[in-house]
Amino acid sequence: MTIPCRRHSRRTFLKGTAALAGAAAWAAYLHDTSAVARQASGEVRLSGWAASPEEEELLRQVLDAFAEQFPDITVNYQPVPANYLVKLQTDIAAGNAADVFYVQSEFAQDFMSRGVLLALDEYMQADGVAASDFYEPLIRAFTWQGQTYGLPKDWSPLGMVYDTAALEAAGVSAPPTTWDELRSTAQALLDANGTPGFVIDANFDRFIVFLYQAGGNVTNDAVTEITLGDEATRQALDFFYGLYQDGLSATSADVGAQWPGDAFAQGLASIVFEGNWMFPFLSTNAPDKAYGIAELPAGPAGKGTAAFTTSYSIFNGSQNPDAAWTLVRYLTGPDGMATWTSLGLAMPSRPDLAETWLAEFPDRKPYLDSGEYATAVQFGPGGQKFRDDANAILQSLFAGQIDTAEAQTQLAQAAENDLTLVGEATPEASPVS
Repeated sequence: MTIPCRRHSRRTFLKGTAALAGAAAWAAYLHDTSAVARQASGEVRLSGWAASPEEEELLRQVLDAFAEQFPDITVNYQPVPANYLVKLQTDIAAGNAADVFYVQSEFAQDFMSRGVLLALDEYMQADGVAASDFYEPLIRAFTWQGQTYGLPKDWSPLGMVYDTAALEAAGVSAPPTTWDELRSTAQALLDANGTPGFVIDANFDRFIVFLYQAGGNVTNDAVTEITLGDEATRQALDFFYGLYQDGLSATSADVGAQWPGDAFAQGLASIVFEGNWMFPFLSTNAPDKAYGIAELPAGPAGKGTAAFTTSYSIFNGSQNPDAAWTLVRYLTGPDGMATWTSLGLAMPSRPDLAETWLAEFPDRKPYLDSGEYATAVQFGPGGQKFRDDANAILQSLFAGQIDTAEAQTQLAQAAENDLTLVGEATPEASPVS
Protein backbone atom coordinates (compact mmCIF):
# COMPACT_ATOMS: atom_id res chain seq x y z
CA MET A 1 0.00 0.00 0.00
CA THR A 2 5.17 2.83 -3.21
CA ILE A 3 7.03 4.56 -0.07
CA PRO A 4 7.78 6.57 2.09
CA CYS A 5 9.98 7.61 2.55
CA ARG A 6 12.41 9.85 3.50
CA ARG A 7 11.27 11.24 6.76
CA HIS A 8 10.39 14.83 6.01
CA SER A 9 9.94 15.61 9.73
CA ARG A 10 6.91 17.73 10.61
CA ARG A 11 7.69 17.96 14.32
CA THR A 12 6.94 21.68 14.61
CA PHE A 13 3.51 21.21 13.02
CA LEU A 14 2.79 18.13 15.11
CA LYS A 15 3.59 19.98 18.32
CA GLY A 16 1.32 22.81 17.24
CA THR A 17 -1.60 20.50 16.52
CA ALA A 18 -0.99 18.56 19.73
CA ALA A 19 -1.46 21.79 21.64
CA LEU A 20 -5.00 22.11 20.30
CA ALA A 21 -7.36 20.63 22.87
CA GLY A 22 -10.41 18.83 21.58
CA ALA A 23 -12.53 18.91 18.47
CA ALA A 24 -13.67 22.50 18.98
CA ALA A 25 -10.10 23.79 19.05
CA TRP A 26 -9.18 21.77 15.97
CA ALA A 27 -12.26 23.06 14.16
CA ALA A 28 -11.28 26.62 15.05
CA TYR A 29 -7.80 25.94 13.72
CA LEU A 30 -9.17 24.64 10.44
CA HIS A 31 -11.53 27.56 10.00
CA ASP A 32 -8.80 30.05 10.84
CA THR A 33 -6.41 28.57 8.28
CA SER A 34 -8.73 27.33 5.54
CA ALA A 35 -9.80 30.00 3.11
CA VAL A 36 -11.93 27.47 1.27
CA ALA A 37 -13.73 25.97 4.28
CA ARG A 38 -15.03 29.35 5.38
CA GLN A 39 -17.20 29.55 2.26
CA ALA A 40 -17.94 25.86 1.62
CA SER A 41 -21.41 24.40 2.18
CA GLY A 42 -23.90 21.96 0.70
CA GLU A 43 -23.83 18.23 0.00
CA VAL A 44 -20.81 16.16 -0.95
CA ARG A 45 -21.04 12.56 -2.13
CA LEU A 46 -18.18 10.30 -1.04
CA SER A 47 -17.60 6.87 -2.56
CA GLY A 48 -15.14 4.04 -2.12
CA TRP A 49 -15.11 0.27 -2.04
CA ALA A 50 -16.79 -1.42 0.89
CA ALA A 51 -14.24 -2.94 3.26
CA SER A 52 -14.64 -4.76 6.55
CA PRO A 53 -17.44 -3.74 8.90
CA GLU A 54 -14.80 -2.46 11.33
CA GLU A 55 -13.20 -0.26 8.67
CA GLU A 56 -16.53 1.13 7.49
CA GLU A 57 -17.56 1.94 11.06
CA LEU A 58 -14.26 3.73 11.61
CA LEU A 59 -14.74 5.87 8.50
CA ARG A 60 -18.24 6.78 9.67
CA GLN A 61 -16.73 7.94 12.98
CA VAL A 62 -14.33 10.18 11.07
CA LEU A 63 -17.21 11.54 9.00
CA ASP A 64 -19.23 12.21 12.17
CA ALA A 65 -16.32 14.23 13.52
CA PHE A 66 -16.16 16.14 10.23
CA ALA A 67 -19.89 16.90 10.47
CA GLU A 68 -19.44 18.38 13.94
CA GLN A 69 -16.70 20.66 12.72
CA PHE A 70 -18.31 21.59 9.39
CA PRO A 71 -22.06 21.64 10.01
CA ASP A 72 -22.72 23.49 6.74
CA ILE A 73 -21.44 20.51 4.72
CA THR A 74 -23.42 17.28 4.47
CA VAL A 75 -21.48 14.15 3.47
CA ASN A 76 -23.46 11.44 1.70
CA TYR A 77 -21.25 8.35 2.01
CA GLN A 78 -22.01 5.75 -0.68
CA PRO A 79 -19.77 2.66 -0.35
CA VAL A 80 -19.70 0.32 -3.34
CA PRO A 81 -20.17 -3.31 -2.26
CA ALA A 82 -18.59 -4.93 -5.34
CA ASN A 83 -16.94 -4.17 -8.70
CA TYR A 84 -15.83 -0.74 -7.53
CA LEU A 85 -13.75 0.15 -10.59
CA VAL A 86 -16.51 -0.85 -12.98
CA LYS A 87 -19.07 1.26 -11.12
CA LEU A 88 -16.70 4.21 -10.83
CA GLN A 89 -15.86 4.31 -14.51
CA THR A 90 -19.51 3.84 -15.49
CA ASP A 91 -20.45 6.78 -13.28
CA ILE A 92 -17.61 8.89 -14.68
CA ALA A 93 -18.68 8.16 -18.24
CA ALA A 94 -22.24 9.19 -17.32
CA GLY A 95 -21.01 12.35 -15.60
CA ASN A 96 -22.53 11.16 -12.34
CA ALA A 97 -19.50 10.17 -10.27
CA ALA A 98 -19.32 11.02 -6.58
CA ASP A 99 -17.69 14.34 -5.70
CA VAL A 100 -14.91 12.53 -3.80
CA PHE A 101 -13.82 8.95 -4.43
CA TYR A 102 -10.97 6.50 -3.86
CA VAL A 103 -8.28 6.09 -6.52
CA GLN A 104 -5.70 3.30 -6.18
CA SER A 105 -2.12 4.20 -7.04
CA GLU A 106 -1.95 1.25 -9.43
CA PHE A 107 -4.57 2.84 -11.67
CA ALA A 108 -4.17 6.55 -10.85
CA GLN A 109 -2.39 7.27 -14.11
CA ASP A 110 -5.47 5.97 -15.96
CA PHE A 111 -7.67 8.59 -14.36
CA MET A 112 -5.14 11.44 -14.27
CA SER A 113 -4.20 11.11 -17.95
CA ARG A 114 -7.87 11.15 -19.01
CA GLY A 115 -8.72 14.41 -17.30
CA VAL A 116 -11.47 13.03 -15.07
CA LEU A 117 -9.90 14.24 -11.79
CA LEU A 118 -9.74 17.80 -10.50
CA ALA A 119 -6.25 19.26 -10.06
CA LEU A 120 -5.83 20.19 -6.40
CA ASP A 121 -2.82 22.49 -6.56
CA GLU A 122 -4.73 25.78 -6.27
CA TYR A 123 -6.71 24.47 -3.32
CA MET A 124 -3.51 23.22 -1.68
CA GLN A 125 -1.85 26.60 -2.12
CA ALA A 126 -4.87 28.49 -0.79
CA ASP A 127 -5.06 26.34 2.35
CA GLY A 128 -1.37 25.79 3.02
CA VAL A 129 -1.37 22.08 2.23
CA ALA A 130 2.07 21.07 0.95
CA ALA A 131 3.24 18.00 -0.90
CA SER A 132 5.86 17.63 1.84
CA ASP A 133 3.06 16.95 4.34
CA PHE A 134 3.01 13.46 2.81
CA TYR A 135 5.62 10.84 2.07
CA GLU A 136 7.15 11.81 -1.25
CA PRO A 137 6.59 8.56 -3.17
CA LEU A 138 2.95 8.49 -2.07
CA ILE A 139 2.04 12.00 -3.15
CA ARG A 140 4.04 11.51 -6.34
CA ALA A 141 1.78 8.57 -7.23
CA PHE A 142 -1.05 11.07 -7.63
CA THR A 143 0.93 13.65 -9.56
CA TRP A 144 0.74 13.83 -13.34
CA GLN A 145 2.64 16.25 -15.56
CA GLY A 146 3.27 18.67 -12.72
CA GLN A 147 -0.19 18.70 -11.15
CA THR A 148 -1.62 16.92 -8.10
CA TYR A 149 -4.86 14.95 -8.50
CA GLY A 150 -5.31 13.33 -5.11
CA LEU A 151 -3.98 13.18 -1.55
CA PRO A 152 -2.98 9.77 -0.17
CA LYS A 153 -5.29 8.63 2.60
CA ASP A 154 -3.02 5.83 3.87
CA TRP A 155 -0.55 3.23 2.63
CA SER A 156 0.85 -0.21 3.26
CA PRO A 157 3.99 -1.91 1.98
CA LEU A 158 4.49 -5.63 1.70
CA GLY A 159 6.53 -7.11 4.51
CA MET A 160 7.57 -10.62 5.46
CA VAL A 161 5.51 -12.34 8.14
CA TYR A 162 7.00 -15.59 9.39
CA ASP A 163 6.17 -18.38 11.82
CA THR A 164 8.89 -18.18 14.45
CA ALA A 165 8.37 -21.73 15.70
CA ALA A 166 8.43 -23.21 12.18
CA LEU A 167 11.69 -21.48 11.29
CA GLU A 168 13.28 -22.59 14.56
CA ALA A 169 12.15 -26.18 14.01
CA ALA A 170 13.71 -26.09 10.54
CA GLY A 171 17.02 -24.92 12.01
CA VAL A 172 16.71 -21.37 10.66
CA SER A 173 17.99 -18.92 13.26
CA ALA A 174 16.87 -15.67 11.60
CA PRO A 175 14.48 -14.63 8.82
CA PRO A 176 16.07 -14.40 5.36
CA THR A 177 17.49 -11.05 4.28
CA THR A 178 18.56 -11.86 0.69
CA TRP A 179 17.24 -13.89 -2.24
CA ASP A 180 19.85 -16.57 -1.56
CA GLU A 181 18.79 -16.77 2.09
CA LEU A 182 15.12 -16.91 1.11
CA ARG A 183 15.86 -19.86 -1.13
CA SER A 184 17.89 -21.67 1.54
CA THR A 185 15.22 -20.97 4.17
CA ALA A 186 12.52 -22.30 1.85
CA GLN A 187 14.63 -25.41 1.28
CA ALA A 188 15.06 -25.91 5.04
CA LEU A 189 11.29 -25.62 5.56
CA LEU A 190 10.64 -28.11 2.76
CA ASP A 191 13.18 -30.55 4.19
CA ALA A 192 11.70 -30.24 7.67
CA ASN A 193 8.03 -30.55 6.77
CA GLY A 194 7.87 -32.22 3.36
CA THR A 195 5.75 -29.36 2.00
CA PRO A 196 6.60 -25.81 0.84
CA GLY A 197 6.63 -23.28 3.65
CA PHE A 198 6.67 -20.14 1.51
CA VAL A 199 3.22 -19.31 0.11
CA ILE A 200 2.86 -16.60 -2.51
CA ASP A 201 0.34 -16.34 -5.34
CA ALA A 202 1.02 -15.96 -9.05
CA ASN A 203 -0.24 -12.38 -9.14
CA PHE A 204 1.55 -9.41 -10.63
CA ASP A 205 1.10 -7.35 -7.46
CA ARG A 206 3.27 -9.92 -5.65
CA PHE A 207 5.71 -10.55 -8.48
CA ILE A 208 6.37 -6.82 -8.68
CA VAL A 209 8.38 -6.81 -5.42
CA PHE A 210 10.90 -9.17 -7.02
CA LEU A 211 10.94 -6.87 -10.04
CA TYR A 212 11.79 -3.90 -7.80
CA GLN A 213 14.45 -5.94 -5.97
CA ALA A 214 16.06 -6.75 -9.32
CA GLY A 215 16.06 -3.06 -10.26
CA GLY A 216 13.13 -3.13 -12.69
CA ASN A 217 9.63 -1.72 -13.12
CA VAL A 218 6.80 -1.75 -15.67
CA THR A 219 7.81 1.58 -17.25
CA ASN A 220 10.49 4.18 -16.76
CA ASP A 221 9.78 7.07 -14.37
CA ALA A 222 8.63 9.37 -17.16
CA VAL A 223 6.16 6.74 -18.44
CA THR A 224 7.64 7.13 -21.92
CA GLU A 225 9.05 3.61 -22.24
CA ILE A 226 8.04 0.08 -21.27
CA THR A 227 10.91 -1.66 -19.48
CA LEU A 228 9.67 -5.24 -19.06
CA GLY A 229 12.02 -6.53 -21.73
CA ASP A 230 15.09 -5.83 -19.63
CA GLU A 231 17.48 -8.06 -17.68
CA ALA A 232 15.88 -7.12 -14.35
CA THR A 233 12.57 -8.61 -15.46
CA ARG A 234 14.29 -11.81 -16.57
CA GLN A 235 16.09 -12.15 -13.23
CA ALA A 236 12.89 -11.52 -11.29
CA LEU A 237 10.89 -14.06 -13.29
CA ASP A 238 13.60 -16.69 -13.02
CA PHE A 239 13.79 -16.33 -9.24
CA PHE A 240 10.04 -15.96 -8.61
CA TYR A 241 9.06 -18.93 -10.74
CA GLY A 242 12.20 -20.89 -9.86
CA LEU A 243 11.04 -21.15 -6.24
CA TYR A 244 7.73 -22.60 -7.39
CA GLN A 245 9.22 -24.85 -10.07
CA ASP A 246 11.61 -26.36 -7.52
CA GLY A 247 8.84 -26.99 -4.98
CA LEU A 248 10.12 -24.36 -2.57
CA SER A 249 7.00 -22.18 -2.75
CA ALA A 250 3.29 -22.83 -3.24
CA THR A 251 0.21 -20.78 -4.01
CA SER A 252 -2.64 -20.41 -1.56
CA ALA A 253 -4.83 -22.57 -3.83
CA ASP A 254 -2.16 -25.29 -3.78
CA VAL A 255 -2.39 -25.56 0.01
CA GLY A 256 -6.18 -25.20 0.20
CA ALA A 257 -6.38 -21.61 1.46
CA GLN A 258 -8.25 -18.54 0.25
CA TRP A 259 -5.16 -16.28 0.25
CA PRO A 260 -1.65 -16.41 1.73
CA GLY A 261 -2.73 -14.77 5.00
CA ASP A 262 -5.37 -17.44 5.39
CA ALA A 263 -2.73 -20.12 4.74
CA PHE A 264 -0.54 -18.58 7.44
CA ALA A 265 -3.38 -18.43 9.95
CA GLN A 266 -4.18 -22.11 9.34
CA GLY A 267 -0.56 -23.19 9.73
CA LEU A 268 -0.28 -24.06 6.04
CA ALA A 269 2.43 -21.45 5.42
CA SER A 270 5.49 -20.43 7.39
CA ILE A 271 6.43 -17.35 5.34
CA VAL A 272 4.17 -14.93 3.47
CA PHE A 273 4.63 -11.50 1.92
CA GLU A 274 1.64 -9.39 2.98
CA GLY A 275 0.62 -5.93 4.18
CA ASN A 276 -0.92 -4.43 7.31
CA TRP A 277 -4.29 -5.88 6.41
CA MET A 278 -2.99 -9.25 7.57
CA PHE A 279 -2.84 -8.47 11.28
CA PRO A 280 -6.51 -7.83 12.08
CA PHE A 281 -7.20 -11.07 10.17
CA LEU A 282 -4.69 -12.95 12.34
CA SER A 283 -6.13 -11.42 15.51
CA THR A 284 -9.53 -12.83 14.60
CA ASN A 285 -8.54 -16.15 13.02
CA ALA A 286 -5.33 -17.13 14.83
CA PRO A 287 -5.15 -15.02 18.00
CA ASP A 288 -2.64 -17.28 19.72
CA LYS A 289 -0.26 -17.70 16.78
CA ALA A 290 3.28 -16.45 17.37
CA TYR A 291 4.89 -14.69 14.44
CA GLY A 292 7.66 -12.31 13.50
CA ILE A 293 7.79 -9.43 11.02
CA ALA A 294 10.76 -8.49 8.85
CA GLU A 295 11.56 -6.48 5.77
CA LEU A 296 11.48 -8.36 2.48
CA PRO A 297 14.72 -10.03 1.38
CA ALA A 298 16.97 -7.92 -0.82
CA GLY A 299 17.57 -8.86 -4.44
CA PRO A 300 20.39 -8.17 -6.91
CA ALA A 301 19.62 -4.44 -6.90
CA GLY A 302 19.11 -4.23 -3.13
CA LYS A 303 16.04 -3.84 -0.97
CA GLY A 304 12.66 -3.25 -2.55
CA THR A 305 9.00 -3.48 -1.71
CA ALA A 306 5.66 -2.35 -3.06
CA ALA A 307 3.83 0.55 -1.48
CA PHE A 308 0.10 0.32 -1.99
CA THR A 309 -1.69 3.62 -1.50
CA THR A 310 -5.07 5.13 -2.29
CA SER A 311 -6.04 8.76 -2.69
CA TYR A 312 -9.06 10.83 -2.00
CA SER A 313 -9.59 12.51 -5.35
CA ILE A 314 -12.25 14.94 -6.59
CA PHE A 315 -14.31 14.35 -9.73
CA ASN A 316 -13.57 17.00 -12.33
CA GLY A 317 -17.33 17.28 -12.88
CA SER A 318 -18.15 17.96 -9.21
CA GLN A 319 -20.78 20.63 -8.72
CA ASN A 320 -19.45 21.44 -5.25
CA PRO A 321 -15.65 21.35 -5.43
CA ASP A 322 -15.07 23.70 -2.47
CA ALA A 323 -16.97 21.43 -0.09
CA ALA A 324 -15.33 18.38 -1.69
CA TRP A 325 -11.88 19.88 -1.08
CA THR A 326 -12.79 20.70 2.53
CA LEU A 327 -13.67 17.04 3.05
CA VAL A 328 -10.47 15.79 1.37
CA ARG A 329 -8.39 18.20 3.43
CA TYR A 330 -9.91 16.95 6.66
CA LEU A 331 -9.72 13.25 5.82
CA THR A 332 -6.03 13.56 4.92
CA GLY A 333 -5.19 15.98 7.74
CA PRO A 334 -3.64 15.01 11.08
CA ASP A 335 -6.94 14.58 12.93
CA GLY A 336 -8.90 12.60 10.36
CA MET A 337 -5.98 10.41 9.36
CA ALA A 338 -4.98 9.64 12.96
CA THR A 339 -8.44 8.23 13.62
CA TRP A 340 -8.63 6.43 10.27
CA THR A 341 -5.33 4.57 10.79
CA SER A 342 -5.90 3.79 14.48
CA LEU A 343 -6.98 0.18 13.79
CA GLY A 344 -3.68 -0.59 12.08
CA LEU A 345 -5.28 -1.73 8.82
CA ALA A 346 -3.06 0.77 7.01
CA MET A 347 -0.32 3.21 7.93
CA PRO A 348 -0.61 7.00 7.91
CA SER A 349 0.66 8.68 4.76
CA ARG A 350 1.79 11.70 6.79
CA PRO A 351 5.26 11.52 8.38
CA ASP A 352 4.03 13.64 11.30
CA LEU A 353 1.84 10.74 12.44
CA ALA A 354 4.46 8.00 12.11
CA GLU A 355 5.77 8.10 15.69
CA THR A 356 2.31 7.96 17.22
CA TRP A 357 1.30 5.08 14.96
CA LEU A 358 4.49 3.16 15.72
CA ALA A 359 3.95 3.59 19.45
CA GLU A 360 0.62 1.80 19.00
CA PHE A 361 2.04 -0.92 16.72
CA PRO A 362 5.74 -1.25 17.64
CA ASP A 363 6.13 -4.73 16.14
CA ARG A 364 5.47 -3.29 12.69
CA LYS A 365 8.62 -1.18 12.62
CA PRO A 366 9.95 -3.16 9.61
CA TYR A 367 7.00 -1.84 7.62
CA LEU A 368 7.86 1.76 8.42
CA ASP A 369 11.56 1.10 7.83
CA SER A 370 10.78 -0.09 4.32
CA GLY A 371 9.46 3.37 3.56
CA GLU A 372 13.02 4.44 2.91
CA TYR A 373 13.09 2.50 -0.35
CA ALA A 374 9.53 1.35 -1.16
CA THR A 375 8.06 2.06 -4.58
CA ALA A 376 4.47 3.12 -5.12
CA VAL A 377 2.83 0.58 -7.37
CA GLN A 378 1.89 2.08 -10.74
CA PHE A 379 1.18 0.31 -14.00
CA GLY A 380 0.75 3.33 -16.30
CA PRO A 381 -2.33 4.53 -18.19
CA GLY A 382 -4.19 1.39 -19.19
CA GLY A 383 -3.01 -0.33 -16.03
CA GLN A 384 -6.33 -1.96 -15.22
CA LYS A 385 -6.26 -4.11 -18.34
CA PHE A 386 -2.52 -4.71 -18.05
CA ARG A 387 -2.90 -5.95 -14.46
CA ASP A 388 -5.50 -8.50 -15.56
CA ASP A 389 -3.44 -9.63 -18.57
CA ALA A 390 -0.26 -9.86 -16.49
CA ASN A 391 -2.00 -12.01 -13.89
CA ALA A 392 -3.16 -14.40 -16.61
CA ILE A 393 0.38 -14.65 -17.99
CA LEU A 394 1.86 -15.44 -14.57
CA GLN A 395 -0.81 -18.04 -13.94
CA SER A 396 0.07 -19.69 -17.28
CA LEU A 397 3.69 -19.69 -16.17
CA PHE A 398 2.88 -21.37 -12.85
CA ALA A 399 0.69 -23.88 -14.69
CA GLY A 400 3.74 -24.91 -16.72
CA GLN A 401 2.17 -23.79 -20.01
CA ILE A 402 5.00 -21.34 -20.80
CA ASP A 403 8.56 -20.81 -19.58
CA THR A 404 10.02 -17.63 -18.10
CA ALA A 405 11.40 -16.44 -21.43
CA GLU A 406 7.95 -16.65 -23.00
CA ALA A 407 6.36 -15.10 -19.93
CA GLN A 408 8.68 -12.11 -20.25
CA THR A 409 7.87 -11.74 -23.94
CA GLN A 410 4.15 -11.88 -23.21
CA LEU A 411 4.37 -9.40 -20.33
CA ALA A 412 6.23 -6.90 -22.49
CA GLN A 413 3.74 -7.39 -25.31
CA ALA A 414 0.77 -6.97 -22.97
CA ALA A 415 2.24 -3.71 -21.72
CA GLU A 416 2.75 -2.52 -25.31
CA ASN A 417 -0.86 -3.39 -26.13
CA ASP A 418 -2.52 -2.12 -22.96
CA LEU A 419 -0.58 0.92 -21.78
CA THR A 420 -0.67 4.43 -23.22
CA LEU A 421 2.72 6.08 -22.80
CA VAL A 422 3.25 9.80 -22.37
CA GLY A 423 3.15 11.41 -25.80
CA GLU A 424 0.70 8.88 -27.21
CA ALA A 425 -2.97 9.62 -27.77
CA THR A 426 -5.03 8.86 -24.67
CA PRO A 427 -8.26 6.92 -25.26
CA GLU A 428 -11.54 8.18 -23.90
CA ALA A 429 -12.52 6.89 -20.49
CA SER A 430 -14.83 3.90 -20.70
CA PRO A 431 -16.15 1.28 -18.28
CA VAL A 432 -14.00 -1.78 -17.74
CA SER A 433 -15.31 -5.30 -17.77
